[in-house]
Amino acid sequence: MAKQTLIRWLSLLKDRPYTFKPSDLDIHVISDCQSEEFSPPLLRKYFPKIDTKKTLRDFSFYDIFFRPVRFAGRPDKKNLSSRDRFKRTLIRFFHNDYERTANIWNLVDTVFLPSSRNSMFISSAHIVDMFRVHFPDFDVFELSGHTNSFRNMVIYMLALVSRNRFTEDSEGITIFANLANPFLLKAYKLLHPNKKVFLRFHDRIDQIAKRTRTEKLRKTLQKLREKNIIQEAESYYEADANLLNISYRPNAVNSEVMRNVDNNSRHYFYTFIGTYKSKLDHSRLNSLKEIRERLCVLYPSALQYINERIMVDLDNERIDYTNYLKIVGLSEIIVDMYRMAPDEGLSFRIPEALLLERKIITNRLIVLECDFYHPSRFFVIGHDSLDRLKEFVESDFRPLPPEVRNRYDCRNWWRPS
Repeated sequence: MAKQTLIRWLSLLKDRPYTFKPSDLDIHVISDCQSEEFSPPLLRKYFPKIDTKKTLRDFSFYDIFFRPVRFAGRPDKKNLSSRDRFKRTLIRFFHNDYERTANIWNLVDTVFLPSSRNSMFISSAHIVDMFRVHFPDFDVFELSGHTNSFRNMVIYMLALVSRNRFTEDSEGITIFANLANPFLLKAYKLLHPNKKVFLRFHDRIDQIAKRTRTEKLRKTLQKLREKNIIQEAESYYEADANLLNISYRPNAVNSEVMRNVDNNSRHYFYTFIGTYKSKLDHSRLNSLKEIRERLCVLYPSALQYINERIMVDLDNERIDYTNYLKIVGLSEIIVDMYRMAPDEGLSFRIPEALLLERKIITNRLIVLECDFYHPSRFFVIGHDSLDRLKEFVESDFRPLPPEVRNRYDCRNWWRPS
């Protein structure tokens, strides 16, 4: 895919970036996406005309070898017949993946084109939607395809040889999320020298940089700060912050946004919107089943007011973040379940609920050590006995002290210039 990096860079160098009208290319999305609404946003950005209604069964071997069909994505092999698995392999070797192409072009554009005054670059589309809500003073963009070290090195070398063509002088703030590769950060700073660049990890390092040793990454981040490539780096997970010698800042949300979604009426006893650990492993939610059963014993009519939405296919079932907030505003209790381990960093569900003054049921044991913890606010699975559930439900929520509330208000984060 270095080829696509060069193609995009050359088009920018000639001042003729490739753009496509809906009539130019017809891209067939053959991943497990079931509608255009849920197709990858970056694919739609560069290739507006996409078709999500066909599967591998709709394409013959003749089509794959001899017709000018164009594909995006890769369907899960577990859902395919042997014949379609073979087709998938052929497409992988003989056809360009236009979803990857869109990601690479977007990566090149991010580095070489002028940036907004205050920008955020986020690695997943659903977090982009969330940050656009909570950071209205920033322009928030998706940035995918940045984990290939060779490609990133190529981008840095291209930035070096074309710096006179692409360097911009405008000032501002740029936030990169979950970006652990130094070459991209160096390339961006080289071409945007007056931007203040910050790095934030809102996932665990062992998930972001699986092939990078922690000690190596710690030294890399230190050098990036010393050379003023980045102003600061921070993590939502305190253990990672300590390992990498960077700042610890837990996830936070915009208090003004949460105030606007607050609702005096309650439609739901509790709300849980999330996923199983995997399609085959449902153990993540075993303890929630016990909570539900006990609540239905305590309050026989509770079941009709319990709102559980478990998404098996996240790509096709995810709800819009604004709609999610409306549901939260109508809920008395928010359920938050950890993804990896009970000591991982705080999810966004915690500050959302706290700033709404909603009670929380969670299995994140680390909340017991947090400054916002109080038994009136939390029922902690694995710590609290089910016998305390009735007391928790019927007690009044104790409001947060202002100084604690402010720590989980992201309006106090980076100050836009």
